[in-house]
Amino acid sequence: MLARAKAALVGRLARAIEEHQRRTVHGPAEVDPSACVHLEARLQNPTDDAHRIRIGAHTHVLGRLLVHPHGGVIDIGTWSYVGHRTDISSMASVHIGDRVLIAHDVNIFDNTAHPRDAGTRHRHHAHIVERGHPLCGELLEGIGTSPVVIEDDVWISFGVSVLRGVRIGAGSIIAAGATVTHDVPPGVLYRCEVRPIMTPLQG
Repeated sequence: MLARAKAALVGRLARAIEEHQRRTVHGPAEVDPSACVHLEARLQNPTDDAHRIRIGAHTHVLGRLLVHPHGGVIDIGTWSYVGHRTDISSMASVHIGDRVLIAHDVNIFDNTAHPRDAGTRHRHHAHIVERGHPLCGELLEGIGTSPVVIEDDVWISFGVSVLRGVRIGAGSIIAAGATVTHDVPPGVLYRCEVRPIMTPLQG
């Protein structure tokens, strides 16, 4: 009798741990019951609006999804994958379609993160350190935002950066280490060679 009760308790505990590992969420989010948010994942939504991070059926997330207090939406479709240490940051919107594979160490930003002007950039950084991220767009002087769309069946290899305003067409592959600054048409292999380009900050 005692052995049976002990086995039942151990079983319940194991199921609870498994569920915790499968659905570790650090802020409100809409996560399909069949999706898996792994232990190392971080879902950072500083608002009460769960609609701002949506994860579709059978999708696995191991990286960080961040929406900012003043705005941003991250919407991931079905059967997709977000790898280790991948960082997706939204102040506008990031839409990721179905069956999209995003490898490790990928950065997807629909915003410039900080202002270009050094003085404004310092004030912005000081505000974050002292008071947290600004709660309204009026306090984001000099920061640009534009939606990112990644269509169905895209594969983004490791170490890629996808910058604001980009649309990646269905079925395309982004090669390792690429920086995507312009739209990518459907069904192509996108790669870029590193060449230093330096332009003056002013003028």
